[in-house]
Amino acid sequence: MPIRTLYFDESGFTGYNLLDGAQPIFTVASTDIDTVVAETILKESFPKYRGSEFKFANIWGSNNKAGLVEFSRRLGGLRDHAFTWMIDKRFAVLTKIVDFLIEPYITDAGYDFYADGFCWKYANYIHFGLMQFAAPELYDSLVKAYQTFSRNPSPERLSGLQNQLGIMAASSEEPIRIFLEQMSLGADLFAHYHNLETFKKTNELQVTSILAVIAHWRKLYSEDFAVIHDASANFFRQREIWDRITNNNVPAQMMPLGDGALVQYPLRVVSTTQVNSEDNYSVQLCDVLAGVIARHFDMRIDGDNRKLLDEVINAGLNAIEYNGIRPSQVFPDRIPPKRLAGPDVVDRMTGIIFGPHNNPR
Repeated sequence: MPIRTLYFDESGFTGYNLLDGAQPIFTVASTDIDTVVAETILKESFPKYRGSEFKFANIWGSNNKAGLVEFSRRLGGLRDHAFTWMIDKRFAVLTKIVDFLIEPYITDAGYDFYADGFCWKYANYIHFGLMQFAAPELYDSLVKAYQTFSRNPSPERLSGLQNQLGIMAASSEEPIRIFLEQMSLGADLFAHYHNLETFKKTNELQVTSILAVIAHWRKLYSEDFAVIHDASANFFRQREIWDRITNNNVPAQMMPLGDGALVQYPLRVVSTTQVNSEDNYSVQLCDVLAGVIARHFDMRIDGDNRKLLDEVINAGLNAIEYNGIRPSQVFPDRIPPKRLAGPDVVDRMTGIIFGPHNNPR
């Protein structure tokens, strides 16, 4: 089977702090553009650049940023050879509230909370309700309360979260109250479903992001994949989990993604290699692309910088496919979700990671 090489880099990583005010967007950029073509694109887009490697942070802070328009034009002509994944980190916190406070007892009641992307759609539904029917500060208070707990979980902080959600629910009116009551119930039941000692890891975004990107490429191509990434990138630091997920002995199956789409396992990633980005123009291209997308979705950027970003996107990057976790008006078509009929996606992913193919005797 021929091998297709995929290159990756990221922008906006802030660890488990998903409410970092300076970097509200996390992005992963990927491409299958080889290093020779990538070098040509970068050097002809930024002819006056003098750094040891092309990095978006250096380009954005200099006169070279006008070259982003040409960079966009050239990538737009290669629209099927790049893909970006973005996460609005504040909304990601809301999805985690739904995922870890509401989902467990709904699933326990016999419903498939992930079928047809229900979890993601329900988070959209709650977000819409908060934006339309609640005071602006409620959304901020809600995600801040959850992040304060989840970053440093302890019995004392859990008690604080339970009290805060109880007060929010009691002081809210319909149609918002029902959502806050569900969250409050989930916080009260927390110890029944979760382990405080390991819960901090649920703030992780990197593995799910890279899986979503691989899934995109898997839907396009039948070749095996060789993954190359910057050695300083954070999304491959959980290497053991990554190796387990990409183990080619995983039983063949169609696995649902968060939005309800399906991807075929095994993912057929035959190698994952870290490189020094100074030595790889394709990784450098991903750095620039990830930086542009992170700035584009940062709604705080305005004035001349926003005008430039709009020009950059319209020059060609608007032809490149992207996906991610951000609020949208895609809501559940039924409430409650479907009845559970067999293992849900969480149980199936657990089987992929910890199944016998990954634990040979």
